[in-house]
Amino acid sequence: MRYFFWFWSRVFKNASFIIRSRKRETKSAYSLLNAIEKDFGGQFNPKTKRKIAVSYGIYNPMICDAFAGLHGRQTNKAEKNRYIHYFICSSLFDDFTDYELINDQQLLDLSFQPEQYVAETFDEKVFQQSHLLLRDFVKDKLAYNRISYELYHAQMQSREQQGNELDYEEIRQITFNKGGNSVLLCRYYLELSSDTAEDECWYTIGTLIQLTNDLYDIYKDLKDNISTLPNRMTNVYSFEEFFTGRIQEMKKSILALPYSFKIKKEFSLSMAGIYAFGLIAIDNLKKIQGNKEQLPDMRTLSRKALIIDMEKVSNLAKWFKFTYRYAKI
Repeated sequence: MRYFFWFWSRVFKNASFIIRSRKRETKSAYSLLNAIEKDFGGQFNPKTKRKIAVSYGIYNPMICDAFAGLHGRQTNKAEKNRYIHYFICSSLFDDFTDYELINDQQLLDLSFQPEQYVAETFDEKVFQQSHLLLRDFVKDKLAYNRISYELYHAQMQSREQQGNELDYEEIRQITFNKGGNSVLLCRYYLELSSDTAEDECWYTIGTLIQLTNDLYDIYKDLKDNISTLPNRMTNVYSFEEFFTGRIQEMKKSILALPYSFKIKKEFSLSMAGIYAFGLIAIDNLKKIQGNKEQLPDMRTLSRKALIIDMEKVSNLAKWFKFTYRYAKI
């Protein structure tokens, strides 16, 4: 009963904070992006600009503020600024690879020898500036560079997901290394020290976010002939066990954090709100499979059957249900 009252008093407060912060932070991101366009005399691709601002707007209050909360505070102005630059780098990196704006050697040089790289286009110049700004701030450059190399390698490997040649374990490794390391990098932009258990939390929630993104992109990825763990699944109940197994790993890492139980409980609630989105998508697939031994071929399913509308009251109710179930430690 105590947990019940604690949960409902906190979850609405957290949701309200995220909703308010999302609007404010998205606006802040657009302001910085506009200033960058003015400084460099160019423009972002409108879709990329929106992706940067919207992604940052939700990511900072849901992830970064939650981790800063372990240390008794929210992200400060300088940290928020660095996270916008992080999303500039990650979004432009995607453009470089998706649209083949530069070749592989240029991308490698720009990523790991940015001081020597001769940037020509607006995108290259902006990426170079943001990348150097972030790298110059980082204190533990050895660890940061190692994680950056692992992430770069995973992103290059992910090209091989086009088609169906990779086996399950290869896709799992790419998924975890790409999702886990992309989020783990973010801990280096906070003006805070962390320990191994905290790093494990950054990495593990990154794997869960990547799995969730892939769950929501099943229809799109199937159309693009991209193999992911979710669109390769044949039995959603087995996949649910796999997904909740990652949640249990996350809970172990939370319990290992060197903070008070009260702080860990608050953090666990924030993380459960993230797991819940993936669990909603899994629940939708469970309805499709029903009591049958396997899912139907997902290529035969309509977009309506696979797309998750989070504005539906039923899905919002599920979000509260799953958050309540998995927040407790």
